[in-house]
Amino acid sequence: MIPKTWDVPAIFRNRLGEDVGRQRLMKEEGHLLVVLHEVPKAEDKGNRQGVIFWVDGMGEWKSTPSSGGRSELRELVERYRARIKALDDELEKTESPSEIHDVIDQATPVLRAARNMLVVVQELRQTLKDDLKVLAIRDLAVAAERAADLLVQDAKSSLDFLIARSAAQQAEAAAKATKEAQKLNRLAAFFFPLMTLAAVFGMNRPSEMVGYGGVWVVCLFGLILGGIVWSALRNGK
Repeated sequence: MIPKTWDVPAIFRNRLGEDVGRQRLMKEEGHLLVVLHEVPKAEDKGNRQGVIFWVDGMGEWKSTPSSGGRSELRELVERYRARIKALDDELEKTESPSEIHDVIDQATPVLRAARNMLVVVQELRQTLKDDLKVLAIRDLAVAAERAADLLVQDAKSSLDFLIARSAAQQAEAAAKATKEAQKLNRLAAFFFPLMTLAAVFGMNRPSEMVGYGGVWVVCLFGLILGGIVWSALRNGK
């Protein structure tokens, strides 16, 4: 990963290898090698693209894959901030839990990388105490890490709120359904005894029923029994 044209101490090449590994700062013989990650994406699946910075013993900066040196380090931090800002704008437009979950998936690796980058840049700042440009870059890294942390927290809070609101709506709908079922049960309880008595004694023509005196006793008994059952259900018994 280190360009062959760089005259770095051999230990840097031996320790870095072909994979970027974790973000870190290496020191040897007055040389500094800063290993950082490009802004990660969820679809990278843990594969990180490395950005390498070399500060030689004379204080000269070099970087790869871009050759901006110290200015490239600042641009890297700015890319983190821009990515976080884009995700924050996307979060403002989300309306469903699935969309918020997608934002969390995208923002979480950015937060981890920004947090580890801040640790490395802070160590670089402590090593190059007189470099005010590194100080400014460190401050930008602090802001990027803070913004990423707030983004993830806001996304999780929004997701929790949507889940809680959905649960409350479902509970309200279930309560309404229960009340409607209770009304139907009361109606059935009131008329069921009358229907049962009618089924037992038969269903005749109205002219025949009127002439039969006992039918009114049956009807009265069925209504009384229905009222008793309905009253018991209403009182919760």
